[in-house]
Amino acid sequence: MLVGESVDVQKLYDALLRYYRVATFWGDPRAKLESDIAKLVERELTREEAIKRLFAEKIGDYRVLAERRGSAPPEILEGARLVYAGRRFGVVYVELDPFFENLPRLGRVLDEVEERYGEVVAAIPNVGAVATTLFTGISGVKGVAIVFKLRRSEAEQKGEQAG
Repeated sequence: MLVGESVDVQKLYDALLRYYRVATFWGDPRAKLESDIAKLVERELTREEAIKRLFAEKIGDYRVLAERRGSAPPEILEGARLVYAGRRFGVVYVELDPFFENLPRLGRVLDEVEERYGEVVAAIPNVGAVATTLFTGISGVKGVAIVFKLRRSEAEQKGEQAG
């Protein structure tokens, strides 16, 4: 099995559906997920096994992720939003005003992006008017766009090498 037996498959399905809502730009995310499940069921997997396999391919090993989530502070993605997820790259935006006070949170968000999505390849500051600009007249860093290269499954990598 790809994922531990004690896993609630409905929770995996719900997480997959959230993933598909972010990653699917055209069409119905639920229909795409159900189609992907059906393709795996056609290959003689049960629906439960298909969901577990898709979860492992798209998101990762549930046991490892659950361990990380248990040790990670819940505020990690507070103020951070996944704003784009394409076929190869994605973008997360995190607000950082006031900048210096939010640097530890930026570090946690960078760690979480690497764990959840893939390798961070750039952090682009959004410079402009911040809370202190009214008093100082000086612009500051309002936030950061974090660009990451999406982690692809082994099947996707093998298909690309064969094609």
